[in-house]
Formats: sequence, structure tokens, C-alpha cells
Amino acid sequence: MTKQSTPRIFRFLILTLTVWTLSLSMAWAASTVTPVSKSDDWWTQRNDAVNERVKEGNVDLLMIGDSITHGWEGAGKEMWDRYYAKRNAVNMGFSGDRTEHVLWRLEHGHLEGIQPKAAVIMIGTNNHGANTAEEIADGVKAIVALLRERQPQMKILLLSIFPRTDVKADIQEKLREATALFAAAANDDPMVEFLDITRAFLNREDELTKEVMPDLLHPNEYGYALWAHVVEPTIARLLGEEGWTDLFNGKDLIGWNQVGGKNLTWAVDNGVLFTDGGGGGWLGTVREFSNFELELEFNVPEAGNSGVFLRAGLEGDPAYQGLEIQVLDDDTKAYGALKPWQYTGSVYALVAPSQRASKGAGEWQKMHIKYDASQVQVTLNGTMIVDSDISTFSDQAKDHPGVLKKAGFIGLQNHGSRLDYRNIKIKELP
Repeated sequence: MTKQSTPRIFRFLILTLTVWTLSLSMAWAASTVTPVSKSDDWWTQRNDAVNERVKEGNVDLLMIGDSITHGWEGAGKEMWDRYYAKRNAVNMGFSGDRTEHVLWRLEHGHLEGIQPKAAVIMIGTNNHGANTAEEIADGVKAIVALLRERQPQMKILLLSIFPRTDVKADIQEKLREATALFAAAANDDPMVEFLDITRAFLNREDELTKEVMPDLLHPNEYGYALWAHVVEPTIARLLGEEGWTDLFNGKDLIGWNQVGGKNLTWAVDNGVLFTDGGGGGWLGTVREFSNFELELEFNVPEAGNSGVFLRAGLEGDPAYQGLEIQVLDDDTKAYGALKPWQYTGSVYALVAPSQRASKGAGEWQKMHIKYDASQVQVTLNGTMIVDSDISTFSDQAKDHPGVLKKAGFIGLQNHGSRLDYRNIKIKELP
């Protein structure tokens, strides 16, 4: 052996050992399903504080996550006080946590001696650096499995990983893939529901802006208002609460986005949501709904025309990609002789109202819609005028695919004329 060959061997051995050690370290760090604690003083103190709160009992709702959930105590405090404090909720969000940290916390006191009615989970974004989409999804599923084992009576609302653009496009795509993976797994358990509220944080161009998340990751006050508004109907249902949730808050367009159209034609004035002028798109909720009851009031001017979309899609004509409940000045001659399925309250192009129950142009009218599975009921001004099983129209699905839709967006139609809406409320059904 030459003098020069010896250091080469040592360098090779050292390099091999370094690579092996680094690989082992990365493999350990990459585990999303092995519970791990943190040693930071603030983290330990917060963990102790949450455990002390849990020991007090009277816990109905758990909010589980990382810094974004933690932020209900900061930028989201006003919304927390309005929606969750009165519901005996506990904030189990810890800044910087990954799925493995949540698992550790849940195994060390967070669930002791309580029987909550529901939990909301939003976790996984901090795993983006060391983990694959599959590993992130496995971590989220492990959290759900642990909760199902320890709290079998508790319903779980699993949220999509929130959008972020402070990282590269491939990381954003990884998080979307992870969401898709654990969302599919939620279909296997009736106690677990998945809800994608991504669109709530995006503008009509599907962009995440600093007006909602100043650092393009964490919501501000407005972002938390969006979050609270869009999950409220589901949380109310999971907690078994009676009553209605405002779908329109009477102040602004939180929870709604205009879909399509060259001109912005939707606005709010003195508690009234209105559209006026041509070239506008329809106004849709930022999340989908499946089974629900919907109440609203509308005011149709002379020759006015609009509609309420149910389970609509974002592409194509929502009147056919979903269903449209007609809103019209029934006495107008502007559209010629109306067909029976064009009168107010009809399921457009499918079901005519059993009788005329509409008021004259310029009067406020009240509509109640119930869409449960395939059964649609429409009550107009106190009179039920539609009670129909939409599945009987499945033979028309080629031209009207909305008859087969199980979920979709609720929307309001812009048809060029002025149309006013107010007191829009929803009650989710199981």
C-alpha cells in the first residue's frame, strides 16, 4: 500500500459513514407517524396549559393544528370569541408543529377525561420540507386514527391544507397532493368529513393575495373571518346545533366569489346583496354543499330575471351543470309566453311549480329550498310549490348533468337586470 492510498481509503470511509449517518438522521426526521415532542420552553408551557384546560372538563370542540390554528388567539381572536369561545372550544394549535408533534400531544394529555362532540383538524404544511406527499398524508391519517380510537363518539372535520405561495411551486403541488390523499381516506369513515375551503382564500382569478395572508401563509383578521364563515354551517351541524347559519353576512361578500363575466356586477348596500348590469358572472359560494336547507328573500323589478343555483359546478352553465330554481317577474311580457317550468320557484327546465305563489314586481318575497339527497322542495311565500325527486330525470343527464350531482356550489344568477337578495341563510343536513 502506498502512502497516497491510505488517506484515500480513510476519506472514502469517512464519506461513507457521513452519508450513512445523514441518511439515518433524515429517515428519523422524516417520520410523520412517530410521536415526537419539542423541548422549547414556550412549547412545553403551552402544552401544559392546554392539558390544564382539558382537566377542567366541559370541552365540546377541539381545534387541532399548527401556527395557523394557533393564530385564532392572535389575528383570529375576534372570530374565536364570536364563534368558538361560547362552544367550549379548546385551541390545540401550536406554531411550527408537524403531524408527529400533534400525535405526541394527543397521546400526552390533550384527550384525557373529556368527550368532545367534534374536532377540526388542519395540519401538514410544516412537513413540506422533509416529507413526501404520501408521508404527509400518512401523518394526517395517523392523527385521525388516534382520535377515532380515543374519542369514538367525536365527529371529525378534516380540512384541506391551506394554500400558501411563500414556497416554490413544487412544494405547493406536494401539499395539494397530500390533501388529495388524506381526503380520499376520509370517505371510509362516516364519523370523518373532509372539507376543502381553499377557494375561500383566493380571489376570482384564483390567486392568493396579501390582503388575506400578508406573508402568503398565515391569515390576517380578514382571512380568519373567511375561515370562520365558510366552516360555520358544518361545525354547527357536527355539534348538533339547531337553527340557521348566515350565508350572507349583510355587510360584504365574504364567502362568495363572482364566477366568470367581464364586469363585476355584484355588491352590497345596506344589508342587501344585489346585481345590476350585463356582462357579469354568477355569484357562487366559495365552498360546496351537498344536503341543505336554504332560505332567502328576493326582490324582482319589472321584467327582472335571476335564479338560485344548487350543486352547481364552476365550468359551463350552472343552470344545467347543477340545478336552477327560477327567480323571475312572472307577470312580465318581456320574455313572451312563459313555459310552466319558467315561473318563479320552478326547477328550471325540469319541474313546474304546482301553483303560482309569486308576488308582483317590486315586492320582497321569501323562498325556502330543501335539497336532501335527490329530493327538492321549494316553498315560495309560505306555499310549497315543488316537491320532486330529481333522480327521476336521470335520463336527461346528457344535456342536464346537474340531475346527478351530489354536491356543488350555491349560486345567484346575473341575467342583466337588477335583482336584490337579503337574509340568505343555510342549514346543513346530514
